[in-house]
Amino acid sequence: MLSSLHRALAGAVEAVTWGVTGALVALVSANVFARYVLEIGILWAEEVSRLLFVWVVFLGSYVALRRKAHMAIDIVVDRLAPAARDRLALASRLVVLMFLIVIAWAGGRLVLATLEFGRVTPILGISAAWAYLSVPTAAVLMAIETLAGIAAAWPFRAHGAIRPAAGMHEVGP
Repeated sequence: MLSSLHRALAGAVEAVTWGVTGALVALVSANVFARYVLEIGILWAEEVSRLLFVWVVFLGSYVALRRKAHMAIDIVVDRLAPAARDRLALASRLVVLMFLIVIAWAGGRLVLATLEFGRVTPILGISAAWAYLSVPTAAVLMAIETLAGIAAAWPFRAHGAIRPAAGMHEVGP
């Protein structure tokens, strides 16, 4: 049940990311056309584009994490014994999880501070917190993905024997 919820969440986030990316491309293209062909600019397009871009970057980082598409330098890791690779991969996931918890917490504080100060965007007049909300949102999504990776790779069986973690040859989440 939990894995099906996890897959559904991942699919939904990926669909939203693709949708926001498409909207961003369409909006920027329309603004370029309006500015250089029609010689008029769409005033709100740049502000909305910036907002969409921030969300695409952070949601895209979650999608990349899920697909194991982030860059890794594995020249040293490849030379390790399989058991050492497994332990290093697990340790790196734990470090990543701690980092994501800090980012989620700090991002949440940034959103709350922005709401407290009442900072709004100049053209749309919406809260600037909408852009900052992408930080804790993506951090929580990546933490969920990292926890799933840790759970799948945990090196202990129910009876306590150490086992090699399946699929733990790559370093990182």
